[in-house]
Amino acid sequence: MAVRAADSTTDSQEVVILKFPDFISPIPYPLRCHPQEREVSRESEEWLLSMANFSEKQRAKFLTLNAGLLSGMCYIDCTFDELRVCTDFMNFLFTLDDWTDEFDTTGTRGLAECVMNTLYHPHTYHSDTAAHRLTKSFWVRMQQTAGPRCQQRLMSTLDTYFQAIMQQAADRGSGNIPELEEYILLRRDTSGCKTGFAFIEYAANIDLPDDVIEHPIIKALSDATNDLVSWANDVLSYNAEQARGDTHNLVCVLMNMNGVDRQEAIELAGELWGKTLEWFFECRKVVPSWGPEIDHAVALYIQGLEDWIIANAEWSFETERYFGKEGHIVKKTRKIALLPQRVRA
Repeated sequence: MAVRAADSTTDSQEVVILKFPDFISPIPYPLRCHPQEREVSRESEEWLLSMANFSEKQRAKFLTLNAGLLSGMCYIDCTFDELRVCTDFMNFLFTLDDWTDEFDTTGTRGLAECVMNTLYHPHTYHSDTAAHRLTKSFWVRMQQTAGPRCQQRLMSTLDTYFQAIMQQAADRGSGNIPELEEYILLRRDTSGCKTGFAFIEYAANIDLPDDVIEHPIIKALSDATNDLVSWANDVLSYNAEQARGDTHNLVCVLMNMNGVDRQEAIELAGELWGKTLEWFFECRKVVPSWGPEIDHAVALYIQGLEDWIIANAEWSFETERYFGKEGHIVKKTRKIALLPQRVRA
């Protein structure tokens, strides 16, 4: 159906239904999950809640996230302790995302400085903040087994994440909606996926050479995975985001660029997603060889990307972050009523 702009000022407005593309069936990869996911998830939730200084409202919201399930479906073939580090970071990353949604660029910069100083100087930098305590806790455990290149990739991609989040905050403040190509590059950094991909290496006990990670085909596979995760997330979270006036979303970008309504933009986003999945398949066929040892590590890394693609698609309907308790219904119908925009005080 053609979707008209919602008029939140009238009580008699017709209910607008958003229809979503199928982000699960086209993915050929099996959904796997770490056998100890539930135990790790509970421990990790307790860990974050013990240090995050949440209000009761924030605590209740966090407990509906179920980021541990996403972690368990992304990092399957690792030890209990390694999954715990991955899950702690996943919970921390979502918490960072929520914190920065409430900050302007100055607040985000202060948070970034705290986290990055903790990563670079975990034993000498001190700050009486939840961000410092949480960062130091997962980082000193990760450093015990993570390779030096893996560690550096996490630091550099997290730094890039913060820079992109600050740009997102500036855009939010000015009401700027970027062009598509600009948005794609920015979204790859605000998604946090690049940090998540560093944990593929950590969980698989590999430490890929820089020239392998930066090879055009491996980079294309990583970028395609990032886009697949980000764009599905954009479409599925669009309803909640438009209700609070957030325009850092592929649907908004496509509406603005093409002069189309919400539903048409969602369908265009679905087409882009489908083409990107096909591109991933094509790149997968032409992965070069670096010799048996590196080839084995590369295969594990690509397996991790495949796990991320299917895990994100399935988890989006398991968490209450996007659809509350209606996730399983929305997964089946792929329809949801448009939320009214919140009136700002």
